[in-house]
Amino acid sequence: MAGGGVDAPDTGQERGKKGYKKPPVRSVHIDMTPMVDVIMLLLTFFMLTTTLSAPQLMNINLPKGDVTKDKVKLSADNIMFLRVSDKGNLYLSNGKADGTETTPALINMNELALRIENQYQVNENTVLLLKFDRKMKYSNMVDVFDEINRAKIEDRRYAIQNMEQADIDIVTAAGG
Repeated sequence: MAGGGVDAPDTGQERGKKGYKKPPVRSVHIDMTPMVDVIMLLLTFFMLTTTLSAPQLMNINLPKGDVTKDKVKLSADNIMFLRVSDKGNLYLSNGKADGTETTPALINMNELALRIENQYQVNENTVLLLKFDRKMKYSNMVDVFDEINRAKIEDRRYAIQNMEQADIDIVTAAGG
């Protein structure tokens, strides 16, 4: 028989005819286990080698010494009082030569630096006495220190004292 080719392999020319079988499709299988191991090793490496940001702290240098022996005597008219209430209100007053002080004035945070500059122009021996209410926000105290640093003065002399009941009464009488 001529042109038989019955036993010959399929060349793909007779696809339209019955009896053609499509070869089975094999799926590609990728083993993900080694990739997960590598990712975990990289994650561990970066976690251990990166430096974490240190919390930002404000360094306050407190003097060492005996409180009773190392007291500094100041003239009352060289003192500028700044009291910060529990609500964050600022009250500024100046000391008088007779030991009293002027009536505290409520000021805004943004005018504090200017007030300090003006006081230091009048009296360069001024010492700023800061009194903070314990119930106020810590950020208010940081803002006050920022404003003191913004003030264009040569010598930044200030002291921090506890706000006592007399100071709370002064702030309450001033409207705070």
